[in-house]
Amino acid sequence: MSKSALHPWLAWSCLAAVVIGCQALVSSAIPRQRVVVMLPSSPDDSVLRDRFLQGFAIGEGSVRACGYPLPTVRWMSLRPDQSPLEQLTHHSDQHLVVAPPSADLRAFSALSKHHGISVLLPYQRGESIDTLRGLKGRDKLWPLVPSVEDDIKATVEATLRAGWDRAMVVADPNSLEATLSTTFVDHYKASGGLVESYESTPVQQVDPRNHQRLARFRRDMNWSWAGTVVVADQPDGPLASQLRQEQRDGAFGGGAPWTPNWVYLSDSDALQDLPQVPWQQLGLEHPARGDNWLAFEQEFSRRWGEAPDLLAAAGYDTARVLALVEVASLPVSTEGIPDPMGWVSPDQDAVDLCTALVQRQRGESLRLKAAASDFRLRAGMTPSGRAAAGLLETTPSDRMKADGNRADASTG
Repeated sequence: MSKSALHPWLAWSCLAAVVIGCQALVSSAIPRQRVVVMLPSSPDDSVLRDRFLQGFAIGEGSVRACGYPLPTVRWMSLRPDQSPLEQLTHHSDQHLVVAPPSADLRAFSALSKHHGISVLLPYQRGESIDTLRGLKGRDKLWPLVPSVEDDIKATVEATLRAGWDRAMVVADPNSLEATLSTTFVDHYKASGGLVESYESTPVQQVDPRNHQRLARFRRDMNWSWAGTVVVADQPDGPLASQLRQEQRDGAFGGGAPWTPNWVYLSDSDALQDLPQVPWQQLGLEHPARGDNWLAFEQEFSRRWGEAPDLLAAAGYDTARVLALVEVASLPVSTEGIPDPMGWVSPDQDAVDLCTALVQRQRGESLRLKAAASDFRLRAGMTPSGRAAAGLLETTPSDRMKADGNRADASTG
């Protein structure tokens, strides 16, 4: 195996074990590079690093299977308080930088603006991606995965498809899901849904530690008789747990505990082990992803013995993109400078990797069949993908197992 082929595995070992100095050992064996991949160096990010690199290794395997060499990459670690400009001071010959997952977009927009370097953003989904529109240098920032807004759209569509067109929306202001509640309301109302609220805003902010706010929401639910409640909290979070118990106790009007139905705004992983309840629950089944997901999932599961997530798919697609960047001379932009992403044609039919590598060598534009998105990549914009949402299966919680009457009601 070549030194370049060994490099990602060494980088993985270095980062997982937090061994300082291994980067220099590997990069010294590699000639001048055009591509830099940055990974976060904080010990708190070890799971994130490993997941990304697991997917990256599967992506490398797909490149080898097509009979092409692996891309030569300079690996760097980046501390949370460190600027990418600082890291790249002595590497001005780089054409493409892969930012760490969930990186600070402002720092990398400054990099692209001041140095003309294109930046691949492998995993930016949340609030930070919304700042893209206002960033200078975004014409060289390339998001690789869909925004979480695609997941919310799928949840809205599933909610209305179930006939749940009248709802109250409640959020724990301390939860991450609270940041998604307004997005849900906007799409829900635009699609014909009615949001009930007795406050000045459509989303009722309820801190579960505030008994007065809880009592106010209970009265509002009784008064409105809304058939659906949208819960912006983790299923096992303090607000969801409190509301779940109150609905079991019949606190939400004459239909309780069988109504209202619940809609969760949590990610699909958090919805895997929902407690058994008498009412219906709906949420995200999987996040937005690309048409090559199934093939990637099968290979990932075979290799690592577990199911992948979207972060792993981002690592997988990143390795394949880097191979496409390196396999041929870079296209030239309208400004007359090398453009590492200039071969991307978002409106073409998607092709498999082996076909894509051949087309790149011919100097042709293309769209890759990807796992993490539809690969309709455009600088400064997120691609799309296919998310799925629907009614969720439940599992009996310890509390429900201990309460035979409630367990029977929920299954009857």
